[in-house]
Amino acid sequence: MKNIFVVSDIHGHYDQFVHVLSFWDKKDTLVILGDLIDRGPQSLQVIQKVLALKDEFGDQVIVCLGNHEDMLIDYLNFPDIKQDRFFKNGGLDTIRNFQAQLPNDFMTVNPVKQVEMIKEKFAREISMITTSKLFVIIGNVLFTHAGFDSNFETIDNTSAEDFLWIRKHYLTQNRTPYVNVFGHTPVHFIHDSSDVWISEDSKYIGIDGGCYMTGQLNALHISEAGEILNIYKAVMDPPKEIK
Repeated sequence: MKNIFVVSDIHGHYDQFVHVLSFWDKKDTLVILGDLIDRGPQSLQVIQKVLALKDEFGDQVIVCLGNHEDMLIDYLNFPDIKQDRFFKNGGLDTIRNFQAQLPNDFMTVNPVKQVEMIKEKFAREISMITTSKLFVIIGNVLFTHAGFDSNFETIDNTSAEDFLWIRKHYLTQNRTPYVNVFGHTPVHFIHDSSDVWISEDSKYIGIDGGCYMTGQLNALHISEAGEILNIYKAVMDPPKEIK
């Protein structure tokens, strides 16, 4: 039986990410549920760490797209009209992190030229992001960034936008055959804790510890049958605002 180690919503917090990875048994599949970037100081280092893991372990490492990667892709495709949205939602922290490896005149050129520089310098990193999955099913477990449209008994009716952006889907009974492991919504908005949240029927498992607010990054070890094997967390001082 296959086991899976799951992490979500790292948001550029490299140290916490490396810490929870120390609990990963390399025989298991690693699934990362998106939002590698934004709001933290080391988005680029997180992306490059994941790239290195994919280089070493191949298909054993699976990355799902998060809504913050979705905003990055929009910015890269339409910098004139999508820059403000991306920057206001933590993207400016990511660009500042990228800037250290870009030409000195990066901040003085227009958004279109900036994006050209980013695409040229970080082609592999961007390729990994744009080829990330909307969801992953392994055995009886559905892994998503945000969730799915729980008004239906199948995920076939879920739009790409909902896989990335939906909120409060867990308030409706999960009638699919799957246990849904999701991030996106910091679990302290669901229960009074940053620890992993499990619904009463165990059909929903929320793992986003709200790292960019709380300093806590959660990881889940789960079997393909949906049995929770272990829960881990890295807890550091809550991040300070980047000036």
